[in-house]
Amino acid sequence: MAESASQAALSIVIPFHNVEPYFQTCLESLRTQTFSDFEVVMVDDASTDGSAEIADRFASRDPRFRVVHSTKVGVGVARNIGVENSRGDLLAFVDADDYVPEYAYQLMTDTLARSGSDFVAGNARRFDSVSVWQSWSHRRPFVTTRIATHCSRTHILGIDRYIWNKVYRRDFWDSAGLSYPDMLYEDYPVALAAHIRARQVDVLADPVYYWRHRDGGEASITQSHWNLDNLSDRVRSAEMLFEMVDEHAPYLADLVKSHLTATDVQVLARSIEDHPAEESGRIFDLAERYLAHIDDQILDRQGPFERLVFDLLKRRRRDALSSLTRYRAENGTVAPLARRRDGWYAKLPSFEDASVGVPDSVFRLAPAYMKAKAVATEAWWSGSRVMVRVNIGVNTLPFAPRTRFKVWLQSPAGTKIPVDHVARPRTIPFGQVDRSTLELSIDPARLAGDRQWRLMISIRNRDVRDVIQVSTSGDGRERWQGWRRIGNRWCRPGRLPGGFGVTVRDLPDAWVDHTTDLGDEIEIRGAFRGAPPEHAELTLTDRSGSVVTHPLTIGERGERGITPWRLTVPVEAVLEKSGLDMPMEEIVPTRVKLSRKGRTSPLPVHPDFLGSRSLLKGRAVNATRDPNGSFVITATPDRPVVHDAWWQGEDLILRGPDGPRLESTGAVLRTWPTPEKPLDVSLNVTDRDGVFLITVPAAKLRSTAAEHDACETSQWSLLDGRDHKPIVVARELSERVPQPAADEAAKLEFGWSDEIHLRLAPWVPTDA
Repeated sequence: MAESASQAALSIVIPFHNVEPYFQTCLESLRTQTFSDFEVVMVDDASTDGSAEIADRFASRDPRFRVVHSTKVGVGVARNIGVENSRGDLLAFVDADDYVPEYAYQLMTDTLARSGSDFVAGNARRFDSVSVWQSWSHRRPFVTTRIATHCSRTHILGIDRYIWNKVYRRDFWDSAGLSYPDMLYEDYPVALAAHIRARQVDVLADPVYYWRHRDGGEASITQSHWNLDNLSDRVRSAEMLFEMVDEHAPYLADLVKSHLTATDVQVLARSIEDHPAEESGRIFDLAERYLAHIDDQILDRQGPFERLVFDLLKRRRRDALSSLTRYRAENGTVAPLARRRDGWYAKLPSFEDASVGVPDSVFRLAPAYMKAKAVATEAWWSGSRVMVRVNIGVNTLPFAPRTRFKVWLQSPAGTKIPVDHVARPRTIPFGQVDRSTLELSIDPARLAGDRQWRLMISIRNRDVRDVIQVSTSGDGRERWQGWRRIGNRWCRPGRLPGGFGVTVRDLPDAWVDHTTDLGDEIEIRGAFRGAPPEHAELTLTDRSGSVVTHPLTIGERGERGITPWRLTVPVEAVLEKSGLDMPMEEIVPTRVKLSRKGRTSPLPVHPDFLGSRSLLKGRAVNATRDPNGSFVITATPDRPVVHDAWWQGEDLILRGPDGPRLESTGAVLRTWPTPEKPLDVSLNVTDRDGVFLITVPAAKLRSTAAEHDACETSQWSLLDGRDHKPIVVARELSERVPQPAADEAAKLEFGWSDEIHLRLAPWVPTDA
């Protein structure tokens, strides 16, 4: 065992057991941290593969790494052993198959030093061998940075359930009496107890952790939840949480119970099908313990499918639950509806079946469940008008033929501007039977003032009467187009606080006109309106929080009161801070702001802005705009880029530059019918005058999926044929995605880093 020379500022505890395929990459991500005053306490939980040898090798080469060997005790106890053997003033935890970006601990320790909080938590991404995407569990708690907050004020932190995206002060950890229980799902009780017992915490929107989704080999704990001991620990963990919030944080009780119930009870029900009949009693006992903590108010907000699951678990009806599980596999959780005098009823299995004995009230769509939702998914410019696509619906309730919609834009002062040209709602495919689509046409010339206008919709029929603000999904995949000049003002559709709308502003004081690739530098040109400042500079901030300033060269003021400015930024400097040595593909942003007289602000890009793309050392640096229309510099691996796409019957045609390269490597579509082995379909790639054309045959994908028992609606990833890395989409295309009509066969989707996916539509048989 190697000994560290002195006490470290940060102790990183990492238990491991048989993680040889991933362990080297994880430890290497810790070794290369920009924050260097740390120790890594590696606790060997009786590994039988080569993991221990990897740990010993790191400890022999770097005195900051130490190994503690143990008998098989489980991940919770192993973490406690690591804490006991740690020496730092700060404490962090890592799972041995995950990845920590190089800036993570620098960012978190610097934040704690400034705030004085008890601990700091950051956002997380998920990744597999192909893609990176926003962790769904972390989307809502980490949507924005909050310094010195607490779960009593920021309730959404009550669902921050993981331990590895945090740095704790060791004195807080000890004084709060935190330790891991000897069980699976041990992290949520500890994470929630820390939130409740802390004085204040810091929350960072930047990702500080990459959580692996294993797409081959042995499944992780969260991917192997059908095991009976796994289920038992899952229920025990939930009970600890329920008792904790009931006693110490009743303000979180409804949130925590609703959040867990949405997943845990369904897992218990579906596990019935995977165990022999003689083990059903144990599962029903677990469900009974679990449901004893859930009150009717939470149940009333659930849909009829979820309430039916609860009822059948309470009644211990194994056969009925098995039928319901098979129904879900074929149809999802929706069902035909029956109209009665007192409301709508879902005709799910066991409906009106006296032998099962489920009361009709279980199948009724409760008023609390029938809440209207409207989500903007796309906005683009058509001439001088803004076009918006909105998915709208009321859970599983279909719209009546006489449903009336009113749409308007509303200012902060309450002024309303009607939105006309509302297309008739239509049902859209791909299983989204609970949504319809509105096509809106907005004339921004009617929007006065320098303000944000929220998009509002009222729905009225005999079942639903509601007024709602149009929201966004918040998953980073919406596509908005940028600023456009209308008269003397700039307008932009996109995300607003609390929803979607249109921002209107007077001509800004400064903006970016265009950028140019100069080889090893990027030239950025912009302008000031009116008298230029005596001194101005651009600040470039990477994800570690490191700031570099570049002074502007300011030109002579023109006749129209416009003063040009320019500067150059070395491409190498951007790449050095990009963290692109990660074993996954991702867009890494460098935030750019204008600094004048001590004030900093984002720079909008001109409506006619032209960006640039620089290539260096196999990396691409893009001077572009972010989804809010502000200037940003991003770094990505140099991947083939699709610039155009269209449907030709059931074939999708993709086109982009650098045809010879992609023709030589080929392209494949990949899905995973089983966790052990991927399914690849080779695609035809041709080079026409230096431009590649990829033909994607949806019909072939469908037949191949059926032949290999893949899920009918599986997501396929588009990869190059040599190293199986993602082919990506150009931003200008992703903002106006060519989608098939309702009767066509597939749907384009885009990942967090603009990788391209194709999802097949469910096959619907036609009558002969």
